[in-house]
Amino acid sequence: MALGDVERITAFERRFGRAQATEVVEFGWGFSLLQGDFPYSHFHNRLVVTSEVSAAAVIAAADEVLGGAGLTHRYVSVDDDEVGRALRADMEAVGYSHEAIVAMVYRSDDPDPPEHEVSEVTLESVWPAIVRDWRIELPNAADEVLDQLAGRTALHSRAAEVALLAVFDGAEIAAHAHLYMDRTERIAQFENLVTSPDFRRRGYGTSLVREALRRSRQAGCELSFLTADVGGWPHDWYTRMGYVDTCQTHHFQRTA
Repeated sequence: MALGDVERITAFERRFGRAQATEVVEFGWGFSLLQGDFPYSHFHNRLVVTSEVSAAAVIAAADEVLGGAGLTHRYVSVDDDEVGRALRADMEAVGYSHEAIVAMVYRSDDPDPPEHEVSEVTLESVWPAIVRDWRIELPNAADEVLDQLAGRTALHSRAAEVALLAVFDGAEIAAHAHLYMDRTERIAQFENLVTSPDFRRRGYGTSLVREALRRSRQAGCELSFLTADVGGWPHDWYTRMGYVDTCQTHHFQRTA
C-alpha cells in the first residue's frame, strides 16, 4: 500500500534527523538525537516523540540524555498532533515553551519562472550571510554559537541531496534558502528561507521558492513540502503561493 503524504513527510524528517546524528538513543515511544560537534544546534540535539507517552517520562528522558551530554537546553519535538496537544499543559507547567509547526505541501500548478536569478552556492560563500542573518535574530549570541548555526549546514548532505540557493543584490547575498531532495523517495523539502531586512519586498523570496519547486520537479520529486509556524505571516504567504496544510507537529523548548 502506498504511503500518504503525511506518512512520507514524517518518514523523511525522521531519516533526515537520524542521518545527521553522532548518537541516537532509542526509547519505546521515540528516540533522542545527539550531535557532538554542534552542541549549540537544538535541532541536532533533541528528543523526538513518535507515540503516546507521559510528559513525566519525556521530561526525565530529556534531562537524562541532553543533560547527560552536558547540554543546557532541552528540546522535544512531537510528530503526532494529538500526542503533542496532550503533552502541552504538563510541559509548559515545568517551564517549556511551546510552538506548533505545520507541514505544507505544494498543490498548485507549475509555478512561474523566478523573476530574479537564483544561484546555487557553496556553504563557504553563503556562510557570512547565514551568520549575518542569525546575528539579527540572536543579537546577544556568542560568535561560536553563530558559527555552529552556519556550520551545521554541512551535516545536511548526510541525509539528502542538498542545494544551497541564493539571490544576489550586487555582490551581496540578499536572500538564501535550502533545498533537500530524496530522488529515490521522490520527495523534496524547502527550508530556511531568509531575506535580509535590507532587501525585503523585492520578490527575492518568491524567486527562491519558484526555483526550488522547479528543481524539485526536474529531479522527479512529485511531493514538495516545507514547514511553517502556525499563525505566522510566512504561513499565510506560502498559502497564497499554493501550499496546503497537511500535518501539525509540536515543539517544546527550555533554555538555561
